Amino acid sequence: MEITVEDILLDVLSADRDDLIRTISDIAVKRGYTLSASKLFDAFIDREMEYSTGLQDGFAIPHAKSDAVERAGVIYARLRQPIEWKTYDDAPVTDVFALMVPEQEKGTIHLQMLGNLANALLEDDFKTQLRALDDEAAIAGFITEQIGVEVS
Repeated sequence: MEITVEDILLDVLSADRDDLIRTISDIAVKRGYTLSASKLFDAFIDREMEYSTGLQDGFAIPHAKSDAVERAGVIYARLRQPIEWKTYDDAPVTDVFALMVPEQEKGTIHLQMLGNLANALLEDDFKTQLRALDDEAAIAGFITEQIGVEVS
């Protein structure tokens, strides 16, 4: 899967987690990942209700597995101001990778995307390099190189 400049949101201003997820869901419609922003939003929130997708060091990886998702994708959002999100280290979130996977691919693409991303986020170099980039094209290329998965 290639992540493009349209999948990169920089300097995002959101009031809270739900506001950000709503913004991401709206962008996902424009990107063709879903036909329904509201159904995608609900899928993200349903997952958050099971267990928070906030990690540590300012990162969160909300993910939605849903029939509302037309094709797998990732949207990366870097926030202008940190937002509250339940995380392992109780720190606010500044960087979000939103994963979207069609229901029928939840055991394959979903696990591969999540695994690749989780492994990358364990590496301080990955986080440092990502945050040092300020150009959408450079960020998209970096993320694709580091965590991209093959989608058949």
